[in-house]
Amino acid sequence: GENLFSYASFLQKHNQNNKATPLYEEVLMIYRKLAEGNPKTYLPDVASTLHNLANLQSVKNEFDKAENSYKEALEIYQKLVDENPKNYLPYLATTLNNLGLLMWDKNQFDKAEKFYKDALEISQKLAKDNPKIYLPHVATILNNMGNLQKDKNQFDRAEKSYKETLEIYQKLAKGNPQTYLPSVAGALNNLGLLQKDKNQF
Repeated sequence: GENLFSYASFLQKHNQNNKATPLYEEVLMIYRKLAEGNPKTYLPDVASTLHNLANLQSVKNEFDKAENSYKEALEIYQKLVDENPKNYLPYLATTLNNLGLLMWDKNQFDKAEKFYKDALEISQKLAKDNPKIYLPHVATILNNMGNLQKDKNQFDRAEKSYKETLEIYQKLAKGNPQTYLPSVAGALNNLGLLQKDKNQF
């Protein structure tokens, strides 16, 4: 299972999506069988394979399949979080954020917003203990929320989300300009475009 998973990941990284999909499906079948006998060891593998498969399905515009895969991964991560929050909360937040992106693609804005809010709440908690690792996640989700609010013509809310995103990236750029200055520029650009939409020339 592990070797197949690595190969599928390699193909996915190199945009060989059609080749990667059947491999992930095969890996998933193997991990599901193993998880029946040993859920503690193999359920995390089932969840991560489902998550990667959902990413692929989303790229291929197979939105309903992607939604089912993400939601199953989400259910597993919620169970795993109950047993081991420290390890699995980041995975839960990532899955929630990706579900938000998927719902946005499907124009289901209210569902997207709910997933983003849940992802944001978890990431903000994680960032309190470990800002270096999790503040970038908070910024990503806030930016996604800003995009969604802009699409819903909620310009004031979008502006608030974009400003919070900018503040985080400015803070991160002080310690690591090479990595985060492009993100500062991106956040400023989003704010500029929004202000143009608000006729604040």
